[in-house]
Amino acid sequence: MKKEIEYTTTTDSTHIKEYGQYFTNYNVAKFMAAWVSTDAKKLLDPAAGNSVFLKYAKVFNPDCSLFGYEIDPHILNFFGNPSNASLRNEDYLMTGWEEKYDAIICNPPYNRFQAIANRTEIIKLIEKYTGIRYSRYTNLYILFLLKSLHQLSEKGKLAYIIPTEFLNSKYGIPIKEKLVNEELLRAIINFKNDQDMFFNATTTCCILLIDKEKKSDVQFYNLDSISQLSDVNLRNASGCYSVPYKDLSPEKKWLEYIRQEQASEYCNLKQISEFCKITRGIATGANDFFCLSKSKIAIHNLPDTVIDECICRSADVKRNIFTHEDFVKLADADKTVFLLNIKSTDNIAIKEYITNGEEKELNKKYLLSCRNPWYSMEQKPIAPIWVSSACRNKIRFIRNIAGVKSLTTFHSIFINQSYKDEIDIIFCYFLTPIAQKIIRQNRKVLGNGLEKFQPNDIKTAKMLDITVLSDEDKKRIINIYHMMLDEPNDSYIESLNEIFEKYLCA
Repeated sequence: MKKEIEYTTTTDSTHIKEYGQYFTNYNVAKFMAAWVSTDAKKLLDPAAGNSVFLKYAKVFNPDCSLFGYEIDPHILNFFGNPSNASLRNEDYLMTGWEEKYDAIICNPPYNRFQAIANRTEIIKLIEKYTGIRYSRYTNLYILFLLKSLHQLSEKGKLAYIIPTEFLNSKYGIPIKEKLVNEELLRAIINFKNDQDMFFNATTTCCILLIDKEKKSDVQFYNLDSISQLSDVNLRNASGCYSVPYKDLSPEKKWLEYIRQEQASEYCNLKQISEFCKITRGIATGANDFFCLSKSKIAIHNLPDTVIDECICRSADVKRNIFTHEDFVKLADADKTVFLLNIKSTDNIAIKEYITNGEEKELNKKYLLSCRNPWYSMEQKPIAPIWVSSACRNKIRFIRNIAGVKSLTTFHSIFINQSYKDEIDIIFCYFLTPIAQKIIRQNRKVLGNGLEKFQPNDIKTAKMLDITVLSDEDKKRIINIYHMMLDEPNDSYIESLNEIFEKYLCA
C-alpha cells in the first residue's frame, strides 16, 4: 500500500472525504477479483480509484476486456492506468445505463448522499431504470450497487465491499427485497476486525457476492481476519451460517445471521413501540452558535427569555438518573448546558448575536437554511427518559428527572399513555444486561466497535411485556429504583436483572 499511503499524505483530507476514497486491502481485492473475473469477457469497476481491482482482474483473466469509471481526475492522474483498462473520467451514476457486463467489482464511495449536488437527477435515473424509488438521502454506495445490479449480464457475477449497516437499516430494505426476490445473493462475508480493511478509515464492511445462478440459500460468514478468506469455499458452504431463501425477510435485521444472535430464546417479548415512543433529540444545525454556558450568556448579555436548560454533551451526564442538582453543578462549572431558543428579536443583544451568526454565514448552512427564520429552534417536548444514540457494549439509559432538554446526543423516550404509571419500571428494565442484550440485536456497528441506534432501531427492538410482571415484583422494582436515587450501585442493577430475567427465560 506504499503508493496509497503516499496519496493520502499528499492529498488534502477534505478532498479524500469529499470523494469517499478508502483503499481496499490488497488481499481482499485479490479474493474479489478472482471470484468475479473467472470466465468473464467484460468486467467493470464503477469506482476505479487506484485500479487495484482491475489490476488483479487482468492477472486472473488476461483475456477479459476491462472497463472503469472514476469521477475524480486527481486520483486517476496519481495512480495512472496500470491494467490498461478503458477508463472514463465520468460520474458512473449518470451515464452508461444500457451497457451490460459479465463481472462487476467495486469499492464504492463511502460518503453521505446529501453531499452530492446532482442527487435529484441520480434518483430519477435509478427509478427510471430499476423501478425502485429511493430517498434523496440514501447513502451513495447503495445507489452504486443498484445500478451495477441493473448492468449485470444474465450469467454475470458481482462483488461489492460495502458497510454492514445496510443489513439492519431501513434504507437497505428495498435492495434486500431485490436480492431476495431475484435470488441474486450468493454470500455475505463479514470481518470482525474492521480495522484490517482500510488503512485510512475506520468503518465496518462486508463483501457481497452476487450471481445469477440458481441457489437455495445464502451463506453468511463472520471471519476473524482477512487471512481466513483463503478458507472460504462457496461450493461446500463450510464455515458459514446458511439461511434458506424462503426464510429470508428483507424487513428483518440480517446482522443476526452473521452474529448468530437470536431473540427467539426469550419469551414474553413485544416491540418497544408497544410501550414507548422514540424520537431523536434536538438538532441545532450549529452547536457553537446555539449551545451556551453561563459565561457565554454573560459575554453576549443574552436575556433569560431566550435560554433553555439543555444537555448538549452525553459526557456531562455521569449517572443513570439525572437530577436538578446534577444540572446545577454542571451550570456552575460553566459547562455548555443551555440552549438558545429565540422567539422574539426585540432585544438589542439578541439582534447583535444573530448578526454575528450571519456574518459567519451560519444562515447558509443546510439545516439552518431550511428554517424560517434560520435562527429558530426545533420545539420538542422534554423526554422523561434518554437513550444514547451511540455506545460501545453498553447502551446508556438516563432517567431525566431534572426535566431538561437534550440534543441528538440522546434519543428521547416517551411512555405511551396506557403505561404512564409504569415509567420507572420500564426505565429499570432498560438498565439491565438482559434487556440490553435483546435491544442490541437491532444495533448497527460502525468502525472500531462503535454501535449506533436510530430511533427506529430502538422502536422496533424487543422488550419484556411488562404486563406479565406480578404486583409483588413491581413493588420490588420500585423500591430498588428509589434506592438508586439515593445511591448509584451496580448491585441494584444485578438485582433488577434477576427479577426481569425470570420472566424472559421462563
